[in-house]
Amino acid sequence: MRVLVQNTLTNRQWVAYEGASGFSIGRDPSCEVRLDSRFVSSVHARVERGERGWELELLPGVNPVEIDGKSHPGGHKAPFAGSARLRLAEFVLTLTDDQRAAQALDLSAKLTDLQNLLHASVLRRLELRVGWSPSEFTAQQTEHLNRVVEDLLLGEFRSQVFESDLTPLIIRRAMRTRLSDWVSCRLTREKRLPAGWQTLGTNADLEATISAAVTKLAVRLGFSETKPLPADAEDIIDAGFDAAVEPITADLLENVRTYLVASYLKKTLYDIIFGLGPLEDLLRSPSITEIMVVTPSQIYIERNGRIVRVPQTFPSDESAISVIERIVAPLGRRIDRSKPLVDARLRDGSRVNAIIEPLAIKGPCITIRKFPASHVSVEDLIRWGSITRPAVALLRACVLNKCNILVSGGTGTGKTTLLNVLSAMIPGDERLVTIEDSAELRLQQEHVVCLETKPPNVEGTGEYRIRDLVRNALRMRPDRIIVGECRGDEAIDMLQAMNTGHRGSMTTLHANSATDAMSRLETMVLMGGEVPLPAVRRQIAQALHLVVHLERLGTGQRIVQQIAEVIGLHPVSGEVELRDIMLARPDAQGTWSLRPTGYMPSFLPEMVDRGFLQLQSWFEQVRA
Repeated sequence: MRVLVQNTLTNRQWVAYEGASGFSIGRDPSCEVRLDSRFVSSVHARVERGERGWELELLPGVNPVEIDGKSHPGGHKAPFAGSARLRLAEFVLTLTDDQRAAQALDLSAKLTDLQNLLHASVLRRLELRVGWSPSEFTAQQTEHLNRVVEDLLLGEFRSQVFESDLTPLIIRRAMRTRLSDWVSCRLTREKRLPAGWQTLGTNADLEATISAAVTKLAVRLGFSETKPLPADAEDIIDAGFDAAVEPITADLLENVRTYLVASYLKKTLYDIIFGLGPLEDLLRSPSITEIMVVTPSQIYIERNGRIVRVPQTFPSDESAISVIERIVAPLGRRIDRSKPLVDARLRDGSRVNAIIEPLAIKGPCITIRKFPASHVSVEDLIRWGSITRPAVALLRACVLNKCNILVSGGTGTGKTTLLNVLSAMIPGDERLVTIEDSAELRLQQEHVVCLETKPPNVEGTGEYRIRDLVRNALRMRPDRIIVGECRGDEAIDMLQAMNTGHRGSMTTLHANSATDAMSRLETMVLMGGEVPLPAVRRQIAQALHLVVHLERLGTGQRIVQQIAEVIGLHPVSGEVELRDIMLARPDAQGTWSLRPTGYMPSFLPEMVDRGFLQLQSWFEQVRA
């Protein structure tokens, strides 16, 4: 076991322990993993290897420890898989069983090779072109495809599939996928399995048996068929799946195990030939917010703010490229060696970025920012601790008062989500024009014109950038213009729109703080032409009223960290000056909260006079 410790306050990292035996965690110097903090007991916990894997024992009376996102109290024992992530006070411990991980990677690589061979054999037998739609197949052709796959599984690949060391791994993968589908169906209230499980033939009796086994597995993991699933359901599964699945699969009859293996391999073949391959399962999971394909054999996801690696892989570089082509072709976009990167979106609105050789050295790289299945509301943000009710009241008043708002933050901090929430506060009788590279905004008003950029065609013509669309939007009689993200010289057109009667417009940009956002905005405007810097700063100071800055904490939580007013230009330096209205700070327990600074924005009297904000409640917030 290898233990990597990170102190989140000092950002220091060190390897605290490496060995095959158990170890203790605590403040005492005798502990193998020593954590110097007043929130850590002298001997806080012990980690030992048991018959079914590793187990962490918390001593009675100690502070709780988070294991893979789930809190465990003192006096509690918690099993975990070959690797785990522990959070104790200000420390994050990453535990890795190197030997077990190496064995798992070896088996995973062998399974990938098997799937590659099976996929190639199916394509040779049927002479299929990768990318055909299942709608082009008749029932007879689908039945023929099913027979071909079954002949391969029961013939040429029988020993590799049903009689090798890969068989237990395939069964575990099948049960894990089925369990994820069970969770997805519960969360989305769907009752039928995805198309990949059904198209290539199913047996109703065996499906019923497997369904009962999956339900039994879910109950063993602590889920109830009648109670709502917890938000961290997938994390609970990750932590306890290996220990829980073994006795369930051991009770399955041989014909059920054979059917389970065959149906899983059929489904993976269906997904890679007709769908998005291994991404299909990940896209169906409501708890996954981002999918990152580093290489075809290395896929990571973001769930509950944490990035973890998943076992899914692409059979080859070619199959990954074919999936990218399948995504971009309906949008009239292309990707090849002459144009090796592309931005696109899926049917549900999820944003896709893909890059291939020669730019991506290790192979095709895909990043998918998933679109939430339902609208994120203000109440959701409050429940998640991303924002406070007083801040919501202020922002709602600013939106109704037609303040021009800039939302800033790093990658994955929730800028687009907040922009969607703010746009929902706009009255329904206004005409809105949204402009984006890839359409992500989901405005709930009826009178909305959505514009999207267009890349150049094969001849290099026909390109329409955000700047072109902003200029055109000025001729479309908008009440407000909402630009999904300012990245370059379109910033000058956006500022001019804000300064020419289109009050209440909004946009986002990447920055480390509200102050940095002003500097970056200056740079982007200067990219658009030879404009003197003092004039650029005056334009920014006159156009913007409010900057809302977002941060992503080490725990993965996204918060509104700063709300600041643009008050004008500094009399000495001439720079754009900001004044914080609300600022987030951690308390003694490390919990961040957004609080008023005591500064009252210059447009506060106007918002109060128009009835958008209650002055008495504002003063109560400031005093609190």
